Amino acid sequence: MCTYPIEREFSGQQAVETMKLWLKEHNIHSSLYSTEDNLVATVELSSLTGSPLSSGSGKGSYAVTGAYFEAFEHMMLQYHFTSSHIQVVPLKEWLKSKKCHSQCLFGKTLAEYGNELLKFSSYHSLLSLENYLVPETLINPFYIETLQPNDAYCFLNKYTSNSGWASGSSYEEAVLHGANEVVERHCLSELYKQYIGYSDYSGEFYRVIPPWELLEKYQLSLPNVDELSFIMSTTLFGSHFCACVMHSAASPMAFRSSGVSYSEFHAVERALSELIQIIENYDAVELNDDIKASELLNKYDRLCKITDLSELDTLPLMDCSAMQQDSRDFKQHYENLVSSVKAKGYDLLVHTAFNQEKIWLTSTYIPGLERFNIIDKGKLVVPLGDM
Repeated sequence: MCTYPIEREFSGQQAVETMKLWLKEHNIHSSLYSTEDNLVATVELSSLTGSPLSSGSGKGSYAVTGAYFEAFEHMMLQYHFTSSHIQVVPLKEWLKSKKCHSQCLFGKTLAEYGNELLKFSSYHSLLSLENYLVPETLINPFYIETLQPNDAYCFLNKYTSNSGWASGSSYEEAVLHGANEVVERHCLSELYKQYIGYSDYSGEFYRVIPPWELLEKYQLSLPNVDELSFIMSTTLFGSHFCACVMHSAASPMAFRSSGVSYSEFHAVERALSELIQIIENYDAVELNDDIKASELLNKYDRLCKITDLSELDTLPLMDCSAMQQDSRDFKQHYENLVSSVKAKGYDLLVHTAFNQEKIWLTSTYIPGLERFNIIDKGKLVVPLGDM
């Protein structure tokens, strides 16, 4: 039996059966495709008439489970998600109210946009039990502005991301996955900023020799594993961040993936399996995006290094080859998250977009963390953490 800390409260088989039953009850057809080794899976959802709705991809030991839940998440965000708690509020009024979290990174910049109107979604703090408003365009990548787009909206829209959105078999499961993703994007942003000399961030990033157990498991799916760089750090909340970087003749941009977990072993596995997923799903659209990104980055002496991340080999090296998986259960993962966020003086804001028995869709937002700097996707976005 696989004992990897998958950070799920229920078994993968039970989760998939529940999801498939829900899809059937709502007349949604699902098609499953997987690689020969079953380490990458894709689920496509469509209506009974065959119209495509969404797709999702999963990786690693529980690729099928991840694919079903990601496809569900994408479908709900794009077609179903409408918040009954959306409010239209003038910026000045929001910034001066208790509904604007004190750790909001965007306060200083948004104050310059006067009294423009924005739409906000309601979020609930798990720690203080207070309610806050978060700009809708920040947290919903499928959000379409129905008001006349103003300067504040256009600014925030550069930072829009699905980071923090997660679906799971329970509320806690969805929150944990979403929060880990927010922390992951924050760490990746901080790695980039430190790498290009933008920030004096003092976090320690280091290269690792990954666990032999994982290399043996994935080597057939990634024959050139010797060309991989594994970068790790301990996050602000005591979890572990891991990034994988590999150069490829297929793209001008180095392939990169990342993951966060309270298990060091699982953080490495998440990053490694995601890299295999990225390579397996790489297509002409992504190549076109990479070409545009590299063309933008190569215009700037400081930013061009992000294209291939060629100087990562200057980081100190740690041998983790003997590292083994641990027996940490889901409850420990979740409790570590909540207690560490509280201890560090941060907050966990959660919006529940959908819930039914053993199917949840939530958005988790941690004010004060860097919004993912999506500069490697071809958008020149100034990180806000140092402003």
